[in-house]
Amino acid sequence: MSEMGREDLLAVVRTVWEERDPVPPGLVERAQAAAGLAATDAATDAALDLDGELVALMELVERSEELVGARGSATYTLRFVHGETDLLVRIAVDDGRSRIDGWVVPPEPMTVRAGGHEATVTDTGRFELDDLPLGMLRLDLEPHDAHRAPFATPAFEI
Repeated sequence: MSEMGREDLLAVVRTVWEERDPVPPGLVERAQAAAGLAATDAATDAALDLDGELVALMELVERSEELVGARGSATYTLRFVHGETDLLVRIAVDDGRSRIDGWVVPPEPMTVRAGGHEATVTDTGRFELDDLPLGMLRLDLEPHDAHRAPFATPAFEI
């Protein structure tokens, strides 16, 4: 039995790794989109900071997935926190489009914007955004109370 050289051994490991644990389809593109969006977020925050308004990002504290539907539909929930404000969003994807049902706790009048869509939070804290495209998204929340600064969720993928 002959001994393998370093390069031969690495070639075997590379071959086995590529066959047994390939990179998932679309992972590179999604990672590049996330990095691009993060850079945009940083640039946006910096621009807002120059105008005297700093957008604080909420913290993602929970993610859960529900059972997948029979026709390729998917539903999951995300929970974000910023100070005393909780934001729970339920994201439903069906036929290449998505819908977000959201609840702000405690209820507070505010406007929620995402992907060119806009909704107003009701007095019960509920809002909905319909017919959103798939991809990276960030929710921007603007309280109607002029003394409260706007805040946003980190970018997430639908």
